[in-house]
Amino acid sequence: MRAKEPEIIRTIIPPYKRLAPYYDQLMDYIDYDIWVEDILNFIREDGSVKTLLDVSCGTGSMAIRFARAGMQVSGVDISPEMIGEARKKVHQAGLADGIELTVGDMRDIQYSKPFDLMINLHDGLNYLPDAGVVNTFFQHAHDLLRPEGWLIADVVTPLLCENHFKGYREIFSDESGGYERVTDYDSGTRIASTIFTFEISPTEIQVEEHLQRAYDLEEVKAMCKASPFKKYQILDDEDFRPADGSSERFYVILRKA
Repeated sequence: MRAKEPEIIRTIIPPYKRLAPYYDQLMDYIDYDIWVEDILNFIREDGSVKTLLDVSCGTGSMAIRFARAGMQVSGVDISPEMIGEARKKVHQAGLADGIELTVGDMRDIQYSKPFDLMINLHDGLNYLPDAGVVNTFFQHAHDLLRPEGWLIADVVTPLLCENHFKGYREIFSDESGGYERVTDYDSGTRIASTIFTFEISPTEIQVEEHLQRAYDLEEVKAMCKASPFKKYQILDDEDFRPADGSSERFYVILRKA
């Protein structure tokens, strides 16, 4: 008689709970220095920018670079595990006294003083599921900025998802087990779903599901117009021309009047 197969326990866990230690390796193709250079270029006319809030700050890669550029930096992320990784990196960089890191929701986090500049990169807006929630964030960001303050975000478009997210699969292994990643994109709902599966033991796996909503140019324009920001630009992230239907990712630059 064949031995009975052991039952596999499958547990759904919050996004980044187990992925956080792998995040920097997962994102090692990104040139954060160029991102910082882009942001500084957008605000170069405003010499009064000294304080920055990095929303959805992840493991702190951008926060560290802006602190080294001379800014007073705060970072917030909804994932305690990502903030934990960020604190390790900030300590290793010798910037523990110069960067404030907080676990919180970007839609309602509170601070005692207004900021000159807010950034929300790493597809942060795409984790918000619809235009109504994005507008809630825009309103709150407006409240957190000083007059003439800046909000700069990036947005992934349906074109990028069609080109890069359909049927993507990756397996990564290391001494702690690694993960399997499967990403797919539904053109109808415009939802990109990424499933990370972690084998904890031969009989236990843990699963994270990351859902992102792609927004097209007309949707982003409508959200900007509905926001309390009176000045905005939507640019292609590759060449900074006005975004159009061929743009895979936008920079959205809003300024408080």
